[in-house]
Amino acid sequence: MNRGMLKRAGEISFYLGLLLEVLIVILDKSSWINPVEGQLFRVSFLFFAVKLSLTEYTRREWAAILAAGIIAGICYLCSTRDEAVRFVVFVAAMKGIDHRRAMKTVFWTTLAGLTVLAALAFAGVLGEVWDAGAGYGSKEGVARLCLGVGNSNALACMIWALMTLGLYLWQDRLKIWHFALLFLLTWLTYAATRTRTALLVMAGTILLAALFTYGENLRRAAWIYLAGIGAVLAGVGFSVYAAYISDWYEFLPGWVVKIDRALTGRITSIYAFENGGGVLENWKLFSAPQYTEYFDMGYVRLFFWYGIIPGICCVLAVCWLIWLCKKRGDAMGFVLVLSFALYTVIEAHAVSVYLARNYALLLLGAYWAEGVNGIGRKRAKTEGPDPCAYWWTLPKLLKKGSKTI
Repeated sequence: MNRGMLKRAGEISFYLGLLLEVLIVILDKSSWINPVEGQLFRVSFLFFAVKLSLTEYTRREWAAILAAGIIAGICYLCSTRDEAVRFVVFVAAMKGIDHRRAMKTVFWTTLAGLTVLAALAFAGVLGEVWDAGAGYGSKEGVARLCLGVGNSNALACMIWALMTLGLYLWQDRLKIWHFALLFLLTWLTYAATRTRTALLVMAGTILLAALFTYGENLRRAAWIYLAGIGAVLAGVGFSVYAAYISDWYEFLPGWVVKIDRALTGRITSIYAFENGGGVLENWKLFSAPQYTEYFDMGYVRLFFWYGIIPGICCVLAVCWLIWLCKKRGDAMGFVLVLSFALYTVIEAHAVSVYLARNYALLLLGAYWAEGVNGIGRKRAKTEGPDPCAYWWTLPKLLKKGSKTI
């Protein structure tokens, strides 16, 4: 089988896995309990593994895959969570995939799936149209729109995610009236769901996208990307502090209580379990099987579920991806990554077993190989680009002085 046939077979396998991952997300958002979710994850993993096995990588790329795979493998052995391994294989398998085409596939299939759930809810077949009575404080007893996706927060979250992905995909077509419509969508989303988090993140995402659209100098300025990295690190720092101080209200300083109430109880929810939940003293270098509690703060969940070392690796990967966006001049990619990174501070949408929830992974899959190979760019100018190898020809590549496969 020649390289062209192998590449085509790999692409088909990748898109089958991607479509299956989106289907799993839609089923999770519905009111139906999926009894074969674990088996579907194994099938999608197999599709991505096939794509990886039919892809050529350079020495540096193989080394990066091995290093990430070792960390993810240790994470799995310690915590029994296999999604870290699945995510590494998915990102590695994206080499050679048109990431904009993959993103459009995710956008349209997710939108179609949510439309089907809304139709089923209106028809009274599956799910509810209104999430009545669920919420905290002023939300309690207020009918909020959910359109068959379980609850209003989940609906607002999906609207934000698809809007952010849409900004990236159609950035070249954006006009001032598009941004006006998106601000209207933001207000309507808040009016229907009463979700302040989505309101703030959606408005901030639109504003930053508009600034980049009409500010050419801003798109090129290194300081804005460095500021984005600083904002991510600040969000992680706040999350660590929240995990350190989390406790019942009566044991918290008054100013922390005020912040926690503004965040609808997210800080205290970290502690509210028999073993103290995700508090800082429970964190381990690599997590444990019994660490399964759910709470909203995404970075706290990341470090608690997977461990300090995997968590640090993920944060560094986000910062690296932001800088890769700077080097590629992909300002709207920066907007997407930053939006997901900041949303994760107070919502764990992107920290879950569901690969197709986190659209920043698609961008990481698109850029990681270039970023890894860029380390040796000076050498490549004099000696030529690194040769590539399939896994079965890798021994030849590793031979000293090997130039071709």
